[in-house]
Amino acid sequence: MSENQFNKIALVGAGSVAIHLGLALKHAGFKVENVINRSPERGKLLAKKLGAHYLADFSILINPDLVIIAVSDDAIPLIAGQLVGCSYPVVHTCGTVTKDVLKVASSDYGVFYPFQTFSVNNAVDFSKVPVCIDASNTAFFKRIEQLAQSLSGTVCQLDDQKRRILHLAGVFASNFSNYLYAIAEDLLLKNNIPFELLLPLIQETALKIQTMAPLEAQTGPAKRGDQSTIQKHFQLLQNEPDLLELYKTFTDNILKTYSHPISTSDLDLNVDK
Repeated sequence: MSENQFNKIALVGAGSVAIHLGLALKHAGFKVENVINRSPERGKLLAKKLGAHYLADFSILINPDLVIIAVSDDAIPLIAGQLVGCSYPVVHTCGTVTKDVLKVASSDYGVFYPFQTFSVNNAVDFSKVPVCIDASNTAFFKRIEQLAQSLSGTVCQLDDQKRRILHLAGVFASNFSNYLYAIAEDLLLKNNIPFELLLPLIQETALKIQTMAPLEAQTGPAKRGDQSTIQKHFQLLQNEPDLLELYKTFTDNILKTYSHPISTSDLDLNVDK
């Protein structure tokens, strides 16, 4: 490791982000020396995986080269408050919280935001996870940039506002789409149709947008302005008012995007099959 890298890292948190980031650091040859977490059970489990020491709080933390706060958004200001005046270099891993929330702790502070959906038991190739960084000064930025480049092939600088926009885009692209998968699964299971039939469609949709713009890749009845099919879908959702409203919202937006001169309010809910 070069002199700009971090030899002793303290990791705050033991959730999904902390687990995946901690393992990525370990595999890259960095020493996660301490795991700090309010839940001893989870904290000790992660510490064991990383070959680290578990700490319940910051009171016996001794001169880490870097503190990485990987906790929920709402908890970051609380953690920052516990680090007032500590002078340890510190970053958080959140897309929506300003970096300046950490200025009470140190003159060297910033953001180290791995942009990916993480689940505890689902392995992720961290080298393919974009890492978005920002820092309080140029020297510290260069240090965390080097750290990020040791873990990922995609590292970019994003300020607070651009990180928030990226996070919002991620909610649309990942969180909302995954919720729609859950709706689709429920519709199928209620009718004794296996969810696995959808998997090739989901995979092909994800693959297409690697070579085509999403607007170009769009298909379906709303893209075509296919009123007959849309009306049949209305009928299928007659007893699912919440889903019907959701269907109408998406359909109206797609119809508008592709310049069809109709909306769902123009169509008959009670069309015959």
